[in-house]
Amino acid sequence: MRITTYEDLMLLLDGLYAGGADRSSHDAAPFWDSLLQQQDHPLHTDRPDAALLTWQEEGLLGAERDADGRRALDVGCGLGRNSRWLAAQGFTVTGVDIAPYAVAEATRRSAGLTAEYLVLDFVREQVPGAPFDLVYDSGCFHHLAPHRRISYMEALRECLAPGGLFGICTFTAGQMGTTASDEELLLQRGLEGGIAYTLDELREMFSWLEPVDSRQMPAPHDHGHEVFSHDFLQVALFRRG
Repeated sequence: MRITTYEDLMLLLDGLYAGGADRSSHDAAPFWDSLLQQQDHPLHTDRPDAALLTWQEEGLLGAERDADGRRALDVGCGLGRNSRWLAAQGFTVTGVDIAPYAVAEATRRSAGLTAEYLVLDFVREQVPGAPFDLVYDSGCFHHLAPHRRISYMEALRECLAPGGLFGICTFTAGQMGTTASDEELLLQRGLEGGIAYTLDELREMFSWLEPVDSRQMPAPHDHGHEVFSHDFLQVALFRRG
């Protein structure tokens, strides 16, 4: 293949991560379907991220009474734990994931809530219904190959409404995930299970958005009920001007 377009280049670089190294495309769906069916895995849970509750309590997601009518997108929704929490707060939610089992199970668990789920690749396919008032990503971004961050930014620009909020949860550098440079990750054709970032890196990569908050994932005991929280995770919240 000779490269003549942007998409040609992206597909060529995707090919470097074939054979399971890339866990963000439809080819990785069997991996996630298998993982999410493991009842002892941390992601096999209904608990929402502690950060969402913290941001709501601190008024960073807007007044709860204002959630009605607002639309949220849950990127890499898994079994829909964060989608269901957002729907319970009054958001109309769309959850997207590449794993068919996850989407089917999320749909089953969300009966009666204003949440729908789609089998969809956020970085390679268009999300219907964009833009959204809130886009939340708990664990998708750190599984992207370096070149696909460009696709991610393009998708986020399409999906995030002016004035909308973007929240993200990633591996913390020094706690979980690789801190190898992008050049190393391209040359070794693997992501070592996921890329770790610093909060400074997140703020820099999303510098086209206004920073609202960034911190380690709040601890479970900060809330009066069960939440999803691990000390190897960090979160950041941004607003689009």
